[in-house]
Amino acid sequence: MRRFGAFIIGLFLVAAFFRVDFFFYILYLLFGIFFFAQIWTNRALRAVHCAREYSDRAFLGDKVAVTLHVRNDGVLPLPWLSVHESLPIQLKSPNFFHCVTSLLPREEKIFQYELDCRRRGYYLLGPLFLNAGDLFGLRVNQKRVPTRDVLLVYPQVVPLTELGLPAQTPFGEIPTTRHIFEDPARMMGVREYRVGDSIRHIHWKTTAATGTLQVKRFEPAISVEAQIFLDLDRRAYTQGRVNLASELAIVAAASIANYLVEKRQKVGVSCNGFDPMAAQEQIIELPPARGRDQLMRVMDILARVQLGEKIPFSEVLGQASYHLSWGGTGIIIAPHADDSLFETMLLMKRSGFHVVLILVDPQEPFARLQRRAHEVGIRAYQLWQEKDLDMWR
Repeated sequence: MRRFGAFIIGLFLVAAFFRVDFFFYILYLLFGIFFFAQIWTNRALRAVHCAREYSDRAFLGDKVAVTLHVRNDGVLPLPWLSVHESLPIQLKSPNFFHCVTSLLPREEKIFQYELDCRRRGYYLLGPLFLNAGDLFGLRVNQKRVPTRDVLLVYPQVVPLTELGLPAQTPFGEIPTTRHIFEDPARMMGVREYRVGDSIRHIHWKTTAATGTLQVKRFEPAISVEAQIFLDLDRRAYTQGRVNLASELAIVAAASIANYLVEKRQKVGVSCNGFDPMAAQEQIIELPPARGRDQLMRVMDILARVQLGEKIPFSEVLGQASYHLSWGGTGIIIAPHADDSLFETMLLMKRSGFHVVLILVDPQEPFARLQRRAHEVGIRAYQLWQEKDLDMWR
């Protein structure tokens, strides 16, 4: 472009010095081409619009297909158009999609690429840059397409099936004066007959089909709430395990929430991590509820959340009474248990809550911490790596 401008200036000086009409004609022609190319590319590029089609939520290990629509809504063709899409390195390597095409008036081109969800997280797709020019290569314009497209990659969910959890509390057989009653108006399935089952609850159609006695299963008339308290304060983790241990804590939280929802129990989550969708770092709170919609809300939080550095975990636990009713269970997932945490857990028990402790980065022998927790009626578990969750499968 600079050389072409210098050429026009030089041609003008020669034409002015020698006063040759032919040189002026050439000058007018080239200047017209230059001016026309500039107007053409500016107008044509403004009429180009882009849109993405994809599933905005995925699980770890999924492949997400993205369809990119590029449409020319104007009346001017684009001889060539360069499309450059910037992408997170965690989803694609190399971290971009690039192609070159041409667009006629009212024409739409469709491109596809694939994202590999190798890591949990909250990802912004883009920005998308369009470069267009004329046939002579005299003018190249660029357009940045604003984007708010987000992809959430959920954490790994380990199926937990052999916890042996009483209906009263998700972890541990803690004595209680409350009882769980079944509501005969809300049937949730059938199971094999056991000694002591009421004959009135036999499901005769299923019994006839299977050849063995089957009885009805009912939803509990009273369910107990559980709130997962997740410590993601970067300062509480050892530097060598901060990434591994914090991700393990999130996997444990997701797996426990999934288990409780499958058991038709209420579950919520509280965390001191950073939510990229929030304006500032604050306590993340989701009150207990049941159902698949609640599980999706929990998973959305666990997909987005990142390590924080401003909110002590004690502030998160201090709000337990706002989310749990008497007899509810607080599931504490933290890197380490110090004196302050033990004092808070003891206060929660005195307030009528059941407490379960899961440590992912203990900074002293776990057996000592486990004995100390047992002395105050708290069950403690250690997760050092993901396969340790096998004890609950």
